[in-house]
Amino acid sequence: MHGTGKDLGHFSEKVPPQALSQARKVAAALAKTQKVLVLGHVGADGDVAGSSLGLAQALRELGKKVTVYNEAPYPETFHWLAGGKSVKHELGPRVRFDATVSVDAADPARLGKHFPDPERRGTFIWVDHHRIDPPPGDINYIDLTAAAVGEQIAQILRAMKHPLSKKVAECLYVSLMTDTGTFRYANTSVRAFNLAGELVKSGVNPWDMTEKVLESQAPQRMLLLQRIMPSLFLSGCGRYGSFYVRQIDQKAVGAKLEHVHGLVNHIRATKGVEVAAIFVENDAGIKVSFRSKGHVSCQPILKKLGGNGHRNAGSIVLKGSKKQVVAQVYQALELAMPQRT
Repeated sequence: MHGTGKDLGHFSEKVPPQALSQARKVAAALAKTQKVLVLGHVGADGDVAGSSLGLAQALRELGKKVTVYNEAPYPETFHWLAGGKSVKHELGPRVRFDATVSVDAADPARLGKHFPDPERRGTFIWVDHHRIDPPPGDINYIDLTAAAVGEQIAQILRAMKHPLSKKVAECLYVSLMTDTGTFRYANTSVRAFNLAGELVKSGVNPWDMTEKVLESQAPQRMLLLQRIMPSLFLSGCGRYGSFYVRQIDQKAVGAKLEHVHGLVNHIRATKGVEVAAIFVENDAGIKVSFRSKGHVSCQPILKKLGGNGHRNAGSIVLKGSKKQVVAQVYQALELAMPQRT
């Protein structure tokens, strides 16, 4: 849920008029460009990877020169997508673009250290389904009812009258399937299902997508899960729980950040658990990520800890010893749990 607070399937079947207008403005701006930069938040997930690579592939099909940038490499899970292995991790200080398109960033601070200054980025286009005030782009396309930014990219391509190739469709399907939790989360709308059907018509094989994204997990991920299982914690009330990931365990199995992503969902999937947390040691401190089933918001938990987030997810890096950080987080979780009636 991205600011609507509505339940499964309650999102409008139609794109809001303002969002349609914004999509047309983006399409018109991109039609005039030749050299385009596409980027998303550091630590790309499926929505960033799918939407950025899908837009980039479509623009290349239109004859434009496109650079996809992210400070960190995209997870290997997405390397098979069109352009997935050619993402740039640095941008020269003199490189200039006609337009820069940000997808799913939520905050410009998350765009990485090579995000160009205003003189070099050209028209700055902000495409997102998260709330931000004020919107930072020269052109802003924000649709809080979009299940994934991939849905918005499809709308831009419709406005450009560019048909979906199989390569573009595969990228957008990855965006859609990952941000809806394979069409299980509360943001899964009629529009999401309709777009999925359109993408299948364009050549996407749903099982092929599932196998490549969800059933091709790296051995490091499974070995890391094995090592952190003894840290499993379930609260006395049964409504929150956690994993703790030590740096020593990550190094022992050769795990990267991408191998940690999603492990918290094993906790959330436990019956009775409303909010799951995962503590991950890194050089900056201890990163704590939260995932909620939606009945208990992560926002007041993160606010109590000095951070920000969304209703169903969020993260923060905390300083202190393991004992201090864990106690601080459990206290915030305990306070967030509604009284039983």
